Amino acid sequence: MRPTHFMLLAFFLSSCASVLNGGGSSMEITSDPPEATVFVNGNQRGTTPFSYNYDPADGTEVMFELRKNGYKPTTFSMRPKMDNGVLFADAMLLGIPYIADRKSPALYEMRTGSFRANLYKEMDPDQQRFLVPVSSVALSLGDRPDLGTLKTAPIKTGKDGVFQDLNYTDGLSSAVLAGLKDSWMDARSVRSGTTKSEELVQRAKLVLVPEVEKLHATLTGERRKVYGPIELAVRWKFMSGFKGDSILFERRTTTIYDASGDHADQALSDAFRHAARRLVEDPDLPAAVSSAYGTGLALSKGSALDLQKPKPITFEGRKDMLSALVKAVVTIQTERGHGSGFLITNDGYLLTNQHVVEKESVVKVKFEQGFTLDAQVIKTNPDFDLALLKVQATDLPALTIGNDAGLMLGEEIFAIGTPMETSLGQSVARGILSGRRELEGRNYLQTDVSINPGNSGGPLIDETGQVIGVATMKISGKGLEGLGFGVPISVALEMLNIALAP
Repeated sequence: MRPTHFMLLAFFLSSCASVLNGGGSSMEITSDPPEATVFVNGNQRGTTPFSYNYDPADGTEVMFELRKNGYKPTTFSMRPKMDNGVLFADAMLLGIPYIADRKSPALYEMRTGSFRANLYKEMDPDQQRFLVPVSSVALSLGDRPDLGTLKTAPIKTGKDGVFQDLNYTDGLSSAVLAGLKDSWMDARSVRSGTTKSEELVQRAKLVLVPEVEKLHATLTGERRKVYGPIELAVRWKFMSGFKGDSILFERRTTTIYDASGDHADQALSDAFRHAARRLVEDPDLPAAVSSAYGTGLALSKGSALDLQKPKPITFEGRKDMLSALVKAVVTIQTERGHGSGFLITNDGYLLTNQHVVEKESVVKVKFEQGFTLDAQVIKTNPDFDLALLKVQATDLPALTIGNDAGLMLGEEIFAIGTPMETSLGQSVARGILSGRRELEGRNYLQTDVSINPGNSGGPLIDETGQVIGVATMKISGKGLEGLGFGVPISVALEMLNIALAP
C-alpha cells in the first residue's frame, strides 16, 4: 500500500475512534468549594480540579471520595462503559482477526466527561437551633418553561417526564426538609388550614416558602440513570407567622447539582436537597431568623396593660403562710376540664395557662372561700402558655410578685393548685428549685415539685410567700419526662405586657 493510502487510513481510523468513543476515558472532576483532596478507590490521587484517566485496574466501578477541612466528605462512583467498536472497525478495515484487549483504556469511556462534586459545611453541634416551619414548594416557572434536555430531547413535565415531580410538589417539599435536616434549622412540614400547622407557625413566628424561579438541566443517559448538571434558582421567602402575605425577609440561591447516575425520577429531588443545604450554610441567616422570632414575640404580647399592685396578704410566720396564700388561688373550670390560677390584683385580674382556657372567652372561677364567679379571658400568649383573666370583684386577696431572678438553686418552692380532681382544690406541694432551662429559646424554672394535670396555671411560691412562677404542664421534649416547670413570673408579666404600678 502506498504511503498516502496509509495516511488516509490512519485519518479514517482516528475519525472512527472519535465518533465511536466520544466520551473518552478521562473525566474532569471539580468541586464546590475547590481544592478538595481526591481519593480514588481509597488512594489519594490529587486535588480538585482533577483530571482522572480510567485504568481498567481500577475496576468496573470506580469509587471517588473528596475531602476538605471543615466540610463533610462526599463520595460518588462511576461505571466506565466498555465500547470495543473502535477495535472492531480497525479489524474490519485492516482485514485482521478481531481481538479485544480488555486491559486497554481505549476500550472504555466515562459516562460523563466532567463531574462537579458538592461539599457541605460541617455544622456546629452547639449552635442554637430555631424552629422553622416549611410550606409546600411553589413554582414560578411560567406556562412553558425551558427545562433543558435529556439526550438532546426537551425535558417534559408530564406523567412520564423526567421532572414529573413538578406536578406533585410534595416530593420536592420532602427533599427540601431532607436538605435542612441535621442543621441549625429544626425544619417541620406545614400544610395550610391544619391546626397543628397553625400552632407550629405561631410558635416559630414565621414560615419558609421555597419558590422555584428557574430550573434547567442538560442530562445524558437514560431514565434508569442520568448524568449532568441541574441548575436550580430558588427564592426562599420567610413569611410572617401573623400575616400570611407579609414577607419578613428572603434569600435567593442559584445552585448546580451534578447528577451522577441518579435515577431520572430522583435527580430533581437531589437538586432540591442540595439547594436547601446551601441555604443553611448562609452565615447571616441564623441571625435573621432569630431577629424575626424576637419581633414576633414582641407582637404576641398584645397591647400594654397597667395594673395596680395588690395589698400584701398578711400572715405571722411560715406556719400559717400557706393557709393565708391559698385564698388567692382559684380553680378554673371549663367544659373540657379544669386547671388552676391565681390573683395578681385586688380587683380581680388573675393568671393561668393558655391551654387551660384554650379558645374560651368566659370561664368559671371557683375560690377557696366557696363562691364561683365568671371570668373573662382578657388576653393569651400561646408561646409561653399564659393567659390573663378578669373577674368582676373588689377587695380580693392577691399574691405579691416576687423576684425570680434572685432565686438560688436548692431554695424551697411551693406549688398550690387543683391536681387531678376539683375536690382537691388548693392542694399544696413542696420541692426545690432544681435548675433553670432554656427550651426552644424560652426560659423556665425547673423544680422537683409535683405538677399534675389540674395544677397547670397555679402559682409557684418562694420561702417568703411571694409568687415567682406560673406552673405549666405543656412542655415536652427529650429527657423532660417527670420534671416540673414554671414560667418565671417576670417573664409571664413581660409576655402578657403587664406592668404593676404601686
